[in-house]
Amino acid sequence: MVYVLGRLKLESYDKWKPLFDERSAIRKESGSKEAHLFRNSDDQNEAVIVFEWDSRENAQNYMESDEMLKSLHDIGAEIISITYLDEQEKSI
Repeated sequence: MVYVLGRLKLESYDKWKPLFDERSAIRKESGSKEAHLFRNSDDQNEAVIVFEWDSRENAQNYMESDEMLKSLHDIGAEIISITYLDEQEKSI
């Protein structure tokens, strides 16, 4: 498993959220196992998402696809960063 930490600057959270929801099935088909969505407490138009994927290759293919980038651009969303993470351990 690989995790992906994505940060987005949104023109409008309310405009972006339906796109995020609509793409759930596409993410699943692409190897996504789950997604945890957060909003920056100091900037409600910054979204932070932690995804779990079956492989880095599938995550990169989805995250860096022309279709994904165009969809984000069309609704005024900009990628701040995408970080691929390998889990080392779980702890309390």
